Amino acid sequence: MSIIFTNNGGINQNKLRLAYNNDVLRFYSDINTSPVVYAEVWAKAGMGLPDTFRVRLYPDPGNRFFLNLKPYISAIINTTGFEDTLQTNLQTPNPNSFIYSANAGKYLAQVLYIKVFHEEEDVFSSSSYSLAWIGGVEQISESNAFLKTDLLLLTPFKKDSANSYYLKYWEGYPFDVTIYNVFTRLSEDVVTFLNQTNGISQSFRPPLSDMLFGQVCVTRLFFSDGRTDEAIETILPVIEGTNDIKISSYNKGEDDIKYLILEKSMHKCGVYFKWLNKYGGYNYWLFEDTAAIDRSSKQLGELERDNANVEETRSRTIQIGKESQDTIRVVAELLTEEQRRVVEGIIDAPKIYMFTGKPFAQNDYNDWVEVSLKTSNVRVKNHRQGLTNFALDFELPIRYTQTL
Repeated sequence: MSIIFTNNGGINQNKLRLAYNNDVLRFYSDINTSPVVYAEVWAKAGMGLPDTFRVRLYPDPGNRFFLNLKPYISAIINTTGFEDTLQTNLQTPNPNSFIYSANAGKYLAQVLYIKVFHEEEDVFSSSSYSLAWIGGVEQISESNAFLKTDLLLLTPFKKDSANSYYLKYWEGYPFDVTIYNVFTRLSEDVVTFLNQTNGISQSFRPPLSDMLFGQVCVTRLFFSDGRTDEAIETILPVIEGTNDIKISSYNKGEDDIKYLILEKSMHKCGVYFKWLNKYGGYNYWLFEDTAAIDRSSKQLGELERDNANVEETRSRTIQIGKESQDTIRVVAELLTEEQRRVVEGIIDAPKIYMFTGKPFAQNDYNDWVEVSLKTSNVRVKNHRQGLTNFALDFELPIRYTQTL
């Protein structure tokens, strides 16, 4: 016997699900000859592996069951605490040194099992389903439906588009694009970037060692680690200004093409940030020559030291020390619609980093410091104005000080 779902369309095994949105299941057993007692729902990464979660449910008066998978999946998928500790080793002769597996913390595949038990010991209904999630979230007013077989860039779409994206890249700074694409062990299974602006293309695939423990579905393609002599331009030239890049996958062919408008800017001074966007990928932005830094401090208190005669006393107390913290204010001015859609993601981001490395030098994940957005109210859109300005305050980590 089987499980019957009352959700619209049932449970779609082809859907690429979002771990931080509701994922509600409503179901019942199609057996009506014996009363329902309870149901168990559990998940595994594969046969022979331990349960990732298991829950027991009891029916409502109509013998129906309800379960929201979100609390379980959002906890299980977040294996990294949103932190970025990926270490790159870009080597120009090897195109595949520019692409890295990023499944951890961003992708989860599970087999979901449902079993409904009845009063008669040997009577039950059961089914299993192969499901997949990415560490993303959508809003009610603007949502997209994805399939497990899709080719996607994990960054916001351009306005009114489901296959085009916009990103900006500054020379001399680290930059990458996060990709969702199901890679297999086939050597021909690649993702290809064709820069239609100059007609030059390059294919990439993760190292085979990344696929030993299963499919690689989320990858990060690095255009630069800061250096210019070991940047993607040596194998996939990117011109200053607008680059129209066509992205295709071997296992999809011409059936699923994505387009990236990549705007390259020459090096400029400013404060450079990256953050985890709503799809679990990373976005970057350089706030050019607009930064102002304010430092606040406060006393940590004092201890009583009034233990001498007045003529021998310089202070009746001793100071414990101070705590200080910097706040950096940046401004992004005259952003176009597509630029705004990228930058506004920093407002909801669960993890924001500020670049502390040196431009035009090789950088790694230690050259980023975690900051928090202090600004609590931001106007993200004014329909009477075509361009948008953002003024944002970020709190840097509390400074080290001398204290008792």
